[in-house]
Amino acid sequence: MDRMQGTRFTMNPTLPFEMSNARDMINAHLFPVLGLIATASSVSIALSLRPIAEQSTRWNTCYSDSLAWYEANKPDWTIQDKEVFASNFCNGGVPVKPGAGFQLAR
Repeated sequence: MDRMQGTRFTMNPTLPFEMSNARDMINAHLFPVLGLIATASSVSIALSLRPIAEQSTRWNTCYSDSLAWYEANKPDWTIQDKEVFASNFCNGGVPVKPGAGFQLAR
């Protein structure tokens, strides 16, 4: 028996060929796998953002409607006052009647 054949460091002639096949398989499947991961991530992010987008749409509608109501019913108020009260109402605040100390912004 040859001394080099008995060691664990023997060179297997098929090893580079097998490594080449493994590397080729990884390279062949890398792009589709990364594409699948990117697609799944994008879908997950889009689904997570949907409730926020719906809430924003509702808030914008509320704000526009409140401003229109204040324009029609409180013509003597400045636009600043109308915006503050509309924002307060749409953020869940109680529609407050101006009290005795209320003064219009000038």
